[in-house]
Amino acid sequence: MDAISRREEDILLKTAKDKAMKECDPIVKEFAECAAGRTLSVAWNCKGKYRALQDCMVQ
Repeated sequence: MDAISRREEDILLKTAKDKAMKECDPIVKEFAECAAGRTLSVAWNCKGKYRALQDCMVQ
């Protein structure tokens, strides 16, 4: 079994994060618009958008 170095792991994580952010950008913006100006009520009012955001980021 080959292990990857810490540097390679960091590069892979950064690449995956960048790809997810590009693909999920519209969903991130929807959630940000919903959450703007809210504090505690964001948990109830934006629940659906947050779940959609999580689902997109996991892919």
